[in-house]
Amino acid sequence: MKFLQDLWKDTEAAPLAADPLELLRYRSNLLGADLRITNFGGGNTSSKFDLVDPFTGKPARVMAVKGSGGDLGSIKAKGFAVLYLDKLLGLENAYRGEQFEDEMVAYYPLCAFGASSAPPSIDTPLHAFLPAPHVDHLHPDWAIALAASANGPAKMAEFNQRFGHRLAWLPWQRPGFELGLMLRRAVEANPGCDGIVLGSHGLFTWGDTQRECYLNSLRMIDELGEFITDHETGRKRFGGPRCQTLPGAAEKAAEILPYLRGRLATTRRTIAHYNAEPDVLEFVNSEQAPALAALGTSCPDHFIRTRIKPLLIEWNPQSEDLEALRRRIDEGAEAYRRDYAAYYEAQREDGSPALRDANPSVVLIPGLGMFTFAKNKTEARITGEFYLNAIHVMAGATALEDGPAPVLPAGFTSFANYVALPPREAFRIEYWALEEAKIQRMPPEQEMSRRVFLVAGGGSGIGRAVAVKLAENGAHI
Repeated sequence: MKFLQDLWKDTEAAPLAADPLELLRYRSNLLGADLRITNFGGGNTSSKFDLVDPFTGKPARVMAVKGSGGDLGSIKAKGFAVLYLDKLLGLENAYRGEQFEDEMVAYYPLCAFGASSAPPSIDTPLHAFLPAPHVDHLHPDWAIALAASANGPAKMAEFNQRFGHRLAWLPWQRPGFELGLMLRRAVEANPGCDGIVLGSHGLFTWGDTQRECYLNSLRMIDELGEFITDHETGRKRFGGPRCQTLPGAAEKAAEILPYLRGRLATTRRTIAHYNAEPDVLEFVNSEQAPALAALGTSCPDHFIRTRIKPLLIEWNPQSEDLEALRRRIDEGAEAYRRDYAAYYEAQREDGSPALRDANPSVVLIPGLGMFTFAKNKTEARITGEFYLNAIHVMAGATALEDGPAPVLPAGFTSFANYVALPPREAFRIEYWALEEAKIQRMPPEQEMSRRVFLVAGGGSGIGRAVAVKLAENGAHI
């Protein structure tokens, strides 16, 4: 492989051979160890195998699938939902159509096998209706770049021919029971297909064994990476630069950050993270950044944290000073809040969750980099990782541009071949009742969360005790 590394070790896997759930955990941890394969908390894996039914004493076919809210890189065996496969498949008889698919989620726990405690995720039927015994659903940047390309189906056919694959394409469909049925139909309509690209979403691959499934995923992703990087060769990424990174950018970022954080605290406090990686700076300094950023993100996994789009500050680092930047921040933040409130009002329905914080969680400043905001430092860093994924997706999709722009489905728009989800579909993810339920299940925030404290003399004695107490109550020290 050209980019990815096969981390599977027979010496580690062999002792797990008798326990398919532990082997699934092992496979999942390997996939989640590389953010090029899937982002934090994103993607899911499954295995179908036989277990002795405690009621009948006979073998029963079950499916183990990553539970809701789990992370592949750190998941344990108890993080998988184990379900009777025949009961899951039998839910098709209770399905009343796409309009009612959310009601199906309440049936999934009723299919639980034994003392399975992990709550099944909304992606459960996506795995159940695929016939393969082992399935990976991942969100690698290279695959999403293809999935978020206006010419995605044509480029997928080109990829298949070059690498000898038989990938199938499914247009955008919100995750749920309907998408599970669509996946089954796609496999039936494409005998011998070895994977499925979900438009504006991600990738499905599978195998007859855990090892085969893992290798199939790695090889597919690696070859997609080769395909896209070959298209990038000789092209200016994002149309080339329109400005340059400032000397001492980190120091200037530290100077402006308290002001920026304060201007985004109109609803609640947030903790910030700063990222000035080369890929970030290349994007924020580029000609195409304003248009691409305004179009919004594509993969639903991304904008749960990054919001529908970032705030890009229109500031020229070569000709304007930090005082001008402060004015641009004021103007940009106010405009973003107005636009976000208008987006919510245009898309809301009876029963929609209340409008959440209308402030951006990602701010891009030319010459400086990316600033991300969340309830704590870890979440702010992860939000930045997700938007870095989005940058990679946009880089890949724009590199695949080839000829006149194809006609897109109603509601979808593109720029330089990159396609973002329409506002309607973005809202149906961001304010989905099932996502709201997940938010409501989160533990309440601690008393000092979202606050930053400076403790003088915090290395010992009373100062240290104060620092420890503040940290125990959620403060950032």
